Amino acid sequence: MLRGLRKNLDVIIIIIVVAFVFTIFYGTFSRRSQNPSQSAAAAATVNNTVITIYDLENQFRNFISQFDNKYLNELDEQGINYLKRLTLESMINNELLHQEAKSRKIKVNNNDINTRLNEIKANFPSDREFQNYLQYNGIRINDMRESIKRDLMITHLTNSLYESIVIPPEDINNYYEENKSLFSTPTQYHLNQMTFPSQEEAEKVYKRVSLGEDFSNLAKLNSIDTYASQGGDAGWISENALPNEAKDSIIELKDKLGSVTPIVKVGNNYQFFKLIETKPAEEKTLEESQEEIKAILENEQKRVKLEHLIAEIRNKSKIEYSESILASGIVSEPSPTEPLQSENPAAPLPESSEPTEIPDVTSTLNP
Repeated sequence: MLRGLRKNLDVIIIIIVVAFVFTIFYGTFSRRSQNPSQSAAAAATVNNTVITIYDLENQFRNFISQFDNKYLNELDEQGINYLKRLTLESMINNELLHQEAKSRKIKVNNNDINTRLNEIKANFPSDREFQNYLQYNGIRINDMRESIKRDLMITHLTNSLYESIVIPPEDINNYYEENKSLFSTPTQYHLNQMTFPSQEEAEKVYKRVSLGEDFSNLAKLNSIDTYASQGGDAGWISENALPNEAKDSIIELKDKLGSVTPIVKVGNNYQFFKLIETKPAEEKTLEESQEEIKAILENEQKRVKLEHLIAEIRNKSKIEYSESILASGIVSEPSPTEPLQSENPAAPLPESSEPTEIPDVTSTLNP
């Protein structure tokens, strides 16, 4: 289960572990709206700043709300602990970035805070609805402004890190040549299909199709799949999404519109397909793909720079996990001063031992 979880979360691991920023309605002001005795128990301490178990549970609930219930119900205790560790490590990284921003004397002016606050208010039908939300959740406006200030400080810190990123044209060309499949659309097939629980039932209907009976009517009366009510119309299917068992048979009909494949066993059922029409494969040119590739390469460099920065900050910081967190199994092998590295093999920490150069920023945002 855990292996499957890690595989499915490759992208989100990179994002949440490396560059976690609190959802605006959690964190600082939810903590302050509670009785201190209810929320003081520590999950971890970051350079003498406490991350409480209450905050961890709040943020964890927010994180898992992104997944559907079916997926969450399949998680075992190890999988849940894995997600909790991601959440906790991300909160630690967020706190470290905030502390780094403060040490560099990064300032945020009231205009920037007001602009962000107005963007949040715009998500509500009216100011009254916004105020009702704050009151219902016990959120004070000053706490919200403080949380916004924190996020803007981190954003300014990371933006200063990215200013030096330049993508040479040859890198774009190389990426395009090495990944052309990413910028092409495979052949598309418009298919009708029928599905049967046994080969015998499939053969009976297949003979009737071969004798000229209407495919759609037979599908409505005999097929057991979800497309039966639509006369077996499965719509457009990309070549790389065709069922493996039937793929070759369907491709062979590419120039034979209206033809029907032989019966093939797909999973536990038996199917055959009628080809209605096709769309040829299309490939974007380098010129059409340039901006997309540039964004991909920029994001990769941003990720590496941010990972490198966080590794540096963690190496000079004191991070301690509470006994209750260690006992719970959320952090099985605590390494207080080392970052939790991404398990995505395509996303290692940079090998360079050179310190990350970030300009000391003392000016305000958007002066």
